[in-house]
Amino acid sequence: MIQKKSLILIGGSGRNVGKTLFACRLIGRHSRERAVTGIKITVVDSAVAEDAGRSGSGGYRAFDGPFQILEETAPSPDTDTGRMLEAGARRVLWLKAKRDHLRAGIEALLGLIPDKACCIAEGTSARTVIEPGAFLILRGEGAAAMKDSCAAVLPFADRVARFRDRAWDVRLEDCLYVEDEWMLRPDAGALILAGGGSRRMGRDKALLPLGGKPMIAVVADQLKALFEEIAVSADPRSTLDFLGLPIFPDLEPGQGPLMAIASSLPRMTHELNFVTACDIPRLNLPFVNRLVKSALGCDLVLPYYDGDMYLGDTFSGTCPPGTCPRFYEPLHAVYRKSVVPEARRILAAGGRSILDLLGRIKVNRVEIPDRGWIRNINTEEEYAELAAEMGKYEMGTCTTGTHSLACAEMGTCTLGTHSLACVPKVRVPPRK
Repeated sequence: MIQKKSLILIGGSGRNVGKTLFACRLIGRHSRERAVTGIKITVVDSAVAEDAGRSGSGGYRAFDGPFQILEETAPSPDTDTGRMLEAGARRVLWLKAKRDHLRAGIEALLGLIPDKACCIAEGTSARTVIEPGAFLILRGEGAAAMKDSCAAVLPFADRVARFRDRAWDVRLEDCLYVEDEWMLRPDAGALILAGGGSRRMGRDKALLPLGGKPMIAVVADQLKALFEEIAVSADPRSTLDFLGLPIFPDLEPGQGPLMAIASSLPRMTHELNFVTACDIPRLNLPFVNRLVKSALGCDLVLPYYDGDMYLGDTFSGTCPPGTCPRFYEPLHAVYRKSVVPEARRILAAGGRSILDLLGRIKVNRVEIPDRGWIRNINTEEEYAELAAEMGKYEMGTCTTGTHSLACAEMGTCTLGTHSLACVPKVRVPPRK
């Protein structure tokens, strides 16, 4: 399967279900912010086109060879590809391919497009050879039979939407383009845990400044790109009202994150919720979306990574597969409300570890492909390193050795035994 995460594919159960209209409206929405490539894919069986590609004009033409790629140059309301140009696409390509040569045709088509170009494509059978960032199937109102080519790819659909009166029961704003990937807004909420004591940090981690915002606001702002329901698990006496989000207190304070999850999940609107800590300020939203999509048939989607081999503090090389120590990220995971009864039983028995849920519920373990982005901020040194990488000190910086600290206030800042004068309003450039 060819992966193209920067492409959204729009299929249809038959003719006249609004594929081109939906594609054009989506192009119009996103072309204001970025260059969009429009694509039409027509599959030919026995010299009959799956989709003629012309709006009632009989514009389909036979072609020689296994496939043909055309580039539209004339905006026009009379052709599907012309309508895409009119809607705002920077470029529009039309692939016509015989079914047995569809893969070769798509490979040739994608070879004409930059790797991370934002693409909006229509074509149902293309899903048999390409794995897009999102795949949407449109169906007409009524009991019209679904064509065989659509039935074959129906299990791969991220969503099936109904078309009626030139409108659909899926919103354009739910088709998201985030970090060069297409995704559909998930039917899930997000919960930020901010009730820890920050003992190692010595001050409230949720309020540490990053780019002029408290760290928890940085987390919340990222989550808003994917989720409509976001809440915070925190002490009601906390100073987090500025977020404008619901704040859920623990039923019994001081019992750790398992208590926070057991206390807050029942108050969320969604059955499925992504739970993350406020001290993981860098989110990989495509990976978060993948976690949510992996929740079918399970109670918990638990990310993990396999570590390396150490003898004491000395690195001794990468361990053979299956022998590495495994590390879980339960505070960056997806929970169904069905975990709450077991969580409460664990808490009632004196347990506090989220990992005590394993063996009691259905768990889907998902490997973190690149763990460089996921890190907890627990110490001043870790915070300083992150802030230096992000290049967003606001009050100023002071440096010793390889470490930098953001000044909490104008004056001095301390690292270990070193006390240094704060340099006002210094901006540390991001690392290359």
